[in-house]
Amino acid sequence: MFTGQFFKLAFIEDSDRIVELVFNAESDSVNTLTKSALIELESCVEQLENSDAAGLIIRSGKALFSAGADVKAFRSLFSDGDAAITDYLSWAHSIYNRIEDLNLPKVAIVNGVAVGGGVELSLLADYRLATTDLKMSLPEVKLGIMPAWGGVTRLPRITGVDTALQWLTTGKTFKAQQALEHHVVDGVIDASKTNPIESALTMLESCISGDFDWQQRYAEKQAPLTLNDAELAMSINVAKGMVAKAAGPHYPAPDIILNTISQSARCSRDEALKLEQAGIIKCVASGVADALVNVFLSDMAVKATAKKHAKGGKKTEEVGVVGAGIMGGGIAYVTADKKLDVVLKDINKQGLALGLNEANQLLSKQVTRGRKSPEAMGQVLNRIVPTLHNAALDSCDLVIEAVVENPIVKEKVLAELEQVAPNAMIASNTSTLMISGLAHSLKNPENFCGIHFFNPVHRMPLVEVIKGEQTSPETIATAVNYVLALGKTPIVVNDCAGFLVNRCLTPYFLAFNQLLVAGGDIAQIDKVMSKGFGWPMGPAHLLDVIGLDTADHCIDVMSEAFPTRLAKPETNLIAESVAKGRLGQKTKEGFYLYKADRKGRLQPESHLETTALIERLCGAPTSMEPQDITLRMMLPMMYEAIRCLDDGIISSAAEGDIAFIYGTGFPAFRGGIFYYMDSMGLDKLLEIAQQYEDLGSLYAIPQGLSDRVELNRNFYA
Repeated sequence: MFTGQFFKLAFIEDSDRIVELVFNAESDSVNTLTKSALIELESCVEQLENSDAAGLIIRSGKALFSAGADVKAFRSLFSDGDAAITDYLSWAHSIYNRIEDLNLPKVAIVNGVAVGGGVELSLLADYRLATTDLKMSLPEVKLGIMPAWGGVTRLPRITGVDTALQWLTTGKTFKAQQALEHHVVDGVIDASKTNPIESALTMLESCISGDFDWQQRYAEKQAPLTLNDAELAMSINVAKGMVAKAAGPHYPAPDIILNTISQSARCSRDEALKLEQAGIIKCVASGVADALVNVFLSDMAVKATAKKHAKGGKKTEEVGVVGAGIMGGGIAYVTADKKLDVVLKDINKQGLALGLNEANQLLSKQVTRGRKSPEAMGQVLNRIVPTLHNAALDSCDLVIEAVVENPIVKEKVLAELEQVAPNAMIASNTSTLMISGLAHSLKNPENFCGIHFFNPVHRMPLVEVIKGEQTSPETIATAVNYVLALGKTPIVVNDCAGFLVNRCLTPYFLAFNQLLVAGGDIAQIDKVMSKGFGWPMGPAHLLDVIGLDTADHCIDVMSEAFPTRLAKPETNLIAESVAKGRLGQKTKEGFYLYKADRKGRLQPESHLETTALIERLCGAPTSMEPQDITLRMMLPMMYEAIRCLDDGIISSAAEGDIAFIYGTGFPAFRGGIFYYMDSMGLDKLLEIAQQYEDLGSLYAIPQGLSDRVELNRNFYA
């Protein structure tokens, strides 16, 4: 009946009344609902409307049902304006509605992975059969929008409001059995034992014979919701409370979804779809949708780049970790958890105990939460072999040095490792020291690179892979392969002090110090930067979490590397705190005083001694304009990011955006640090920069910013 590049429409073999619509994109490994695919789908609908088919099966010709809409086209559509968005959605809705309105029973076979618009395609059917491997989700809320092709309208009418809200406002992925329990699908089939097409045919025959009332199923999706006003209000209000706690004020999409369902509850399908379109327009108008789509696309680009870097790399099977502290223990844990063997080496038993205890605690929490069985925990621990002797490292493919952040100590350890593990690639987990400098202690510097994990290792998705002056492409490829095997995101950066993330965090911390010296208030600055700007925590709290001694060391290294603009300040409140033994959370006092709550979590409180110290050195704090605080905190960080891009430390703005989101907690709703600058407008950013340049070298405008403004280019050009 129809054969295209995306869809095929044909009568089932040996049947003259059952038709199957098969989604099987020829040019892609997954089925994506691009505009071209929708055009073909519309042609299929025309054929069906003019056929004498008695039943329809909707299925995929691939191992996955559908990856949903083409996210790559979203930003262009967003920029076209409300009218263009409405026109596109109206067209997509008309196609989907015509499929749903076909006067015949419809069964969808949903297999593998079904996402977004693919799930919405399956909702057009009167019945859905899932294969046991199914993973199903409506993740649009994670992109700052809502399902746009009828999901917000149809799902509550199929599953009920409470279940629909769980799917729509969280974007979670549900397996086949969960989808069955939630009544999103009507049956689960083990495709290795039963042919799903045969099952769908049997179901259609039951519909045609009248044993199944498919028309009632269809009618329920056209009608208003059946729950009364009190029930609806309770469902919406409970969900609003959960959304406010989980999403916060910076992510409007979940609340827009709730309001849309509430407003459309008494509407017919077509009226509800118009409200759904209006909801999409509100999501886009917030600007958050475009920012989150940028994050998604940047993440895809970074992962694609990582795969290119990984080509030619050796497979790592046994990893040595030298230095069994908290970081070493964390690296050993994440490595062993991915079924790689680990040799954990330290110079004393106390160090080994610390590293093993870190791994044990992380695993115990997973067992307590039901995410891992005691047997699986034992298997992970058994893959970690502790040792006090270098000889055990001989069989390792990769050895990661994670000793104290001291160049003399590191160089000595690295030289030893080259001798005891001659066949291994060697990497340093240094956070600030240049790889090219550490390589001076090695006879084969081409086999050496940096693999910089962030703390806590098990939570932080970013890993910087640092290329020294003499590091070979094969070494980088092996390192990237290893990081990918851990399920983390590697970004290859060229060598410099602090690399990307810590190089840019240092001016942020120096700006905080300068604000305090200028009369800023710790509590106000933290509130503005966390609740206002959107960081997970303010700079004072972050410094305490990192450790003030760690930050102080980082400032020392960076001031030596960049003495003109990142010089140590005359009044250094971070160093003053360290001198008094106040190192942050690790000593339970830093900029804040820390006390454990009922669950044992450390909570910050005002610290009178710190306040007295600041008042003695800087005078009494005064209230500042929130915008002034934000700009004075962010400008030095943004400037350093510009310099890193222009210096070739990173190869793209996308890498910078992902590195900041995954490595520093930069708020995703702002799209990444380069996206944030683009959204401000580079001419406006330069205008603002000129207002602050008299505050000293920290606020010196980078040439890369003025060049871009003069040439009218953005960071993604």
